[in-house]
Amino acid sequence: MITDACRQKPPSITLTGHGYAYARSWYGGEDETVYVHQLCAIAGGADPEWVFSELTDVHHRPLDEWLDLDDEVPPAPIEVGDQQIPAIDTPESVEVTLRWEHREENLRGGDDD
Repeated sequence: MITDACRQKPPSITLTGHGYAYARSWYGGEDETVYVHQLCAIAGGADPEWVFSELTDVHHRPLDEWLDLDDEVPPAPIEVGDQQIPAIDTPESVEVTLRWEHREENLRGGDDD
């Protein structure tokens, strides 16, 4: 007999209250979550061990650092329809940083990404 604890549910893609996309999978009673920006970091060549380390965060780079635009780049969040998108998830737009450096930057007034 298959119990609820052993059922597999298909992964779902959801947005956090701050607009960050994540995938959630439930299998064998385990609930696992991975953020799309973490997957983008891995797709860009980052070591998965480093991406998921307790010592690091995956940081969204400011748009003007990775987009080659002539015009002024709008600050995050970007308004798309009635949604606020805090950052764009691509391998070029994210980088793995030490957690304390990332949080220190956010405390100094940088974007909370």
